[in-house]
Amino acid sequence: MMEQKNIRVGKIINCHGVKGELVLQPLTDNNRRFRKLKKALLELPGGRYEEVEVLSAREHKDNILITLKGIEDRSQAERLKNIYLCVTPEDAVKPKGAYFLYEIVGLDVYQGDVCYGKIKAVVQNSSVDLYEVDGDFGEFYLPALKSVVKNIDLDQKRMDVEIPDGLLD
Repeated sequence: MMEQKNIRVGKIINCHGVKGELVLQPLTDNNRRFRKLKKALLELPGGRYEEVEVLSAREHKDNILITLKGIEDRSQAERLKNIYLCVTPEDAVKPKGAYFLYEIVGLDVYQGDVCYGKIKAVVQNSSVDLYEVDGDFGEFYLPALKSVVKNIDLDQKRMDVEIPDGLLD
């Protein structure tokens, strides 16, 4: 059985006011998704998850102010700082033509008929995501650009690419 992969959609970074409202830093391109969110998961230490009911969510500056059932005062809210808010894949909002990072990891990377290896990780510390590829050609990083990634087939667990000149030199 494949392990369920919950998707982080925000990180609780602070409290707002005294009635338990939380400041959530969104980790999604679609902040409007929070308006319709009714249930979510708190990612607790040790890899545990706790389901929570979302009572309200509204945009505030670059963040989201969110109210969770059972969090009614500032001291309860304080305990949730630095906790991630997640959704299950079934509740995730994915734009057409987009992929979740967990779907990319493990794909075989091909240029034509040559397999260069598997995607081991996705690195997100630059302006462009980088796919860490490991295989018979060694370990290298591919930029997640349309000019490089030509096709992704999740059913075949395959990514077709055009490796930029000089990348493997």
